Amino acid sequence: MGAMKLFFCFLFVRSSFASYHEQYRVPKTCTNRWESYTFNDMEYIVHNLPVTWDMAKILCRGHHNGTLAILDTKDKSEFLAEALSESQFLIESVWIGARRASADDPAGYRWSHGVELRRTAGDVMGNTETEGDGKKHYPMWLNRTHVPVPEGGADCVALERVYHDRPVFVDLQCQIDRPFVCERDAQLEEKVSELKVVRCRTGLYHIYGGRMDWHQAAAYCALNKMSLANIGTMHCLKKLGMSMLKTRPSIENAWIGAKGILGKWSWVDSGLNIFQRPNFADTMQDELWPPMRDRNTVKQNGCLQLDRHAAHPPVFMEARCERKMQFICYQGVQSLESSTMMSNDDLYYYVLVRQLLYWQHAYENCKRMNGSLAAVDSGEVLMQLLLAMGENKEEPIRHIWISGRLRMTKEQQSDSITYTWYNPRNRKTINDPNNHHSPGANTYMPPWLDEDFSMDNPCLNLDRQGHLNGLVYGLPCDTAQYSICMIEKSIRPAGLENATEVSETS
Repeated sequence: MGAMKLFFCFLFVRSSFASYHEQYRVPKTCTNRWESYTFNDMEYIVHNLPVTWDMAKILCRGHHNGTLAILDTKDKSEFLAEALSESQFLIESVWIGARRASADDPAGYRWSHGVELRRTAGDVMGNTETEGDGKKHYPMWLNRTHVPVPEGGADCVALERVYHDRPVFVDLQCQIDRPFVCERDAQLEEKVSELKVVRCRTGLYHIYGGRMDWHQAAAYCALNKMSLANIGTMHCLKKLGMSMLKTRPSIENAWIGAKGILGKWSWVDSGLNIFQRPNFADTMQDELWPPMRDRNTVKQNGCLQLDRHAAHPPVFMEARCERKMQFICYQGVQSLESSTMMSNDDLYYYVLVRQLLYWQHAYENCKRMNGSLAAVDSGEVLMQLLLAMGENKEEPIRHIWISGRLRMTKEQQSDSITYTWYNPRNRKTINDPNNHHSPGANTYMPPWLDEDFSMDNPCLNLDRQGHLNGLVYGLPCDTAQYSICMIEKSIRPAGLENATEVSETS
């Protein structure tokens, strides 16, 4: 199927390029993972694999022999936005090659080659701008003036589209996963073969033949849902060394997943210093970890290899990242985390439940967690929910269940029917355009869709329109979709043993 799709892409490009070239952005090549476009003698590869900004940088260099895209002119950004609008992938935002060190960085946002990406008040898109305004200005940034800044900062830059094909830059947390765009002059392809698979601890180590530099090896592992090997026990180290010895031909050294920058050597999958003793290490406390070849002269920069010689135990050794050698990928036990917990304010945890549930099942699931479906009863809560939907680490989410049911009341004397939305958790009325004068109604008005209420759509849904604009309306309760629970911080959440707590976004 993948081969047929690739063939179709080439056939389409060859037969239609001349007639479509002036009207559409047609990919030069495409697969089920990426599309390639050319502009001014540069090739731009739109890769539909959501990863962090740092991993996108590694993938661009290692897999595509390029860099994250540098859109330092209006023509380049407009070209890429138009290409995204014509893409086969439904992509909302993509990592590009600009970032800053932190919010306090005096240099501000810069492209990877050092040129400034300006961001002044005049570069921020206004709420009243029209479609044509985006054509006149570069750079144009999404307006996030009233959006809470995440605790980890919003230091990496992505490109989004407004008005279908107009480019706009947006600052996001570097650790969330997004597709990305690379640029390059030429394409490099390497052939690799799997030589051995070693089971150790809770995963599999795959030893590959085919000589690659460190970045290419890291990219190969990531594209195959693995990572360059993180080795944390002497048992696994010796087991890998034995397998390298018995491979034909024998392997003396292989890339593993650590890199050194200015004296700091860290594992790329966890970010931890390699000299930090792992919790599961099997060496004695008085034994040194990791087993470096020479701990007294550790180099400041480079990439880490596993070095094995016949008469000695394997050791870690620094090497130039450009060297070509075999490599080892690690495949951990796959586990699906269906709930992600994040602290959003002083009172509640907000839990994003990534399971397709009907409204009643979502409501009961939140109760099992000692909480309730999230209630949109203030603008601050609405913003937190939209951030959880749009700027979570995984794929952005468009719609979720929230706490709200529709109640129908019929007047006996006049036979007139009224509809009222209420929160089942506390039975309080939810303010809507038809009942905002009723007694006891909330003062906050959620952003309702302009429609007539009906018992055909009696369960409350929140949509994320654009990047951080909300829209509330009713849906049939048997619609399967994600949900967000809110749990008081004074109550211990239940059923979240596999959830991952991330940094606060308020």
